[in-house]
Amino acid sequence: MELEDLKSKWQSVRPQIEPQINEELVIRNISKGKDVKTRILRRSLWSQVLVSITLILMATSRIWAPLKLPYWWIAVFCITILIMILYSIKGYIALKKMDIYKDSNTKILKTIITIKRQYRNLELIGSGVILTLMLWISFIPSFIYTWRMYYVWGLTVLGFILECLWYKSNVRQFNKLLNFDKE
Repeated sequence: MELEDLKSKWQSVRPQIEPQINEELVIRNISKGKDVKTRILRRSLWSQVLVSITLILMATSRIWAPLKLPYWWIAVFCITILIMILYSIKGYIALKKMDIYKDSNTKILKTIITIKRQYRNLELIGSGVILTLMLWISFIPSFIYTWRMYYVWGLTVLGFILECLWYKSNVRQFNKLLNFDKE
């Protein structure tokens, strides 16, 4: 009898317990993901603009800079920056094509993982080449033990600290985009 009573009570409350989709929560989560995507796209665009300005300044540095860097060094540095810009544009386009509303979670996950992998490789290879160039230039005869050597070292350390902070911040944004529905 107790079992029958329990069963009848369960049947009476069951319709109220049925899982209901909270549309407001779904819309809020998707909007949050859209905001994160917009923030990443904006950051990427600003990054590309700043790096393009750096490329222009570096390419014309022989005209205005007091350091008078060697031509071969400027050429390699500018080519490295140009390659980095092109790869970041590729990542920007891939992220721009991703549609949070229509794409499946699997497709979004694959896109973000691909972009994160490309971004990591771009940062590692680009930073490695630039670090090598910065150290190499500081040990050529016209730079060694002069104010220019210490100036290059200071700029190198400052640049890599800022780049590390920027990279970590961008990866955090990608992770937020991956986990926007879990926040």
